[in-house]
Order: sequence, then C-alpha cells, then structure tokens
Amino acid sequence: MPDSLRQAAAYDRIAHLYDVDMARNMPFDDIGMYAGLAASAGGRVLELGCGNGRILLELMGRGIDAYGIDCSEAMLGRLREKATPRGLAPRVCRMDARSLGFRNAFALALCPYSLITYMSGSGDAVRMLDGVRQALTPDGRVVVDAFVPRPLVVSDEFRVDYRRPFRDAVLLRSKRVVSLAPRLNRIERRYEVLAPDGRLLECIDTREDIRPFAPEELLELLTARGFDIDAVWWDYAPGEREPDAQFFTVSARRTPDPRA
Repeated sequence: MPDSLRQAAAYDRIAHLYDVDMARNMPFDDIGMYAGLAASAGGRVLELGCGNGRILLELMGRGIDAYGIDCSEAMLGRLREKATPRGLAPRVCRMDARSLGFRNAFALALCPYSLITYMSGSGDAVRMLDGVRQALTPDGRVVVDAFVPRPLVVSDEFRVDYRRPFRDAVLLRSKRVVSLAPRLNRIERRYEVLAPDGRLLECIDTREDIRPFAPEELLELLTARGFDIDAVWWDYAPGEREPDAQFFTVSARRTPDPRA
C-alpha cells in the first residue's frame, strides 16, 4: 500500500481519538507562532495536513483567510463538526501533500507538527516542497516544522505511552519502534479503549513510516528546492538552540523563477 493511502487509513481509524491523543502531545504554543505569521502574511494561508482543525480553526477564528488540505476524510469530517458550534465555515479538501493542486494561490503555506517527516518515501519531501512552491504567490513563504532527531529507542514489544480519560472510558496508547534503514523508522501504535471495569471496548493498530530530518538537512533541502531561508525558531520561539530543543521550524521565501 502506498504511504499516502496507509497514512490516510491510519488517521481515518483514529480520527475520533485524535483530540485525546496527538493533539494533547504538543507542549509548546505552536498555534501562537503560526497565527502571528499568518496574520502578517498579506494574503491567503494554506495549511498542509490540517487534520481535525487543531491549528486551522484557531487561524480562522482569528479572522485569517485560511484553507486546509488533509489526506484523511475522517479527520476533515471531525474538523467540520468542530467548526459548526464556532460559526466557522472551513474551506478544506482531501488532498495528498505530495500532489498539491494549486498555483500562485497562497501568500503563506504551513507544514506544521513535523509533517515533512511523514514524507517517508523516496522523493516525497521534494514533491511536497515543489508543490508548495507552485502553490505560493511569487513572493510567498513556507513554514516547515520538524522534530529534532533524537537517539532511536527500538523495541520488540509495545511500550505504554500513556493512559488518558476518554469519554466514560480510558484510552491506553502503546508504541513499538522499528528501524527500517539508517534514516527511516516505522512507528507502530496500539490504541485500546478500556471500560471502567477493564473490559476492552476497542483496539486499533496503526503503522507509520517516519524519515527524520536534522535541522541542517532541512535548510539544505529548502534551498535546493528554490527557497531562501529568512527565519528559524527552536520550540516555536526565536533565539538560540537549547540543548534539549524538541522542534526546529524554518521560514523560507520562494525565490524568483528564472524563467519568469
């Protein structure tokens, strides 16, 4: 199964769990940083991998002309459900970040929450960035976020990540990590919804392949795909890198097309 279809299927299956799961795992104010950049963009904003709207709905709620794409229809369905009570009408569509269908349409493109590391197939990251460049206005900018790579903890068995309340039950998530190649890891997650008496109500297994990018690799990739770097952040704040930094974010402006 192609990576894009596997990812879509995984998020379709856990869409009802996402707000208790990954949406709760961001320890920094990434939304505040994105909102500030979007407010000053001077045009339309595109979020790649908008999911169930954790970022996009906040941008829209602040009056930003924001659009979103995601490969999971179930996640987009959750986004629309969450938008209704807020009086928002989201402009979103199902689309693969590797095959964007826009041209000269956006002043700013956001690739948040380490989206680029999910571009794990050969040439995936290049295709995504080439599509972003095409989607941007001539002086548009892209903001790309990535986990700072850390030593891999490989495990043969599933290890518990957390237990969290979920509706009238408990969500137990476990994880197993396998190294497929020097720069390619497979993350297998197991979601178990447990009744108060311990009965298993639901069990979902997902699998995703991740390709880490060191900060210098990300800068080099953006430059090679026709962007000029104009700002960097560590853990969504300006300043020098701290030894325990978890996220690296870079803003880059589209370079002029020499054929124009």
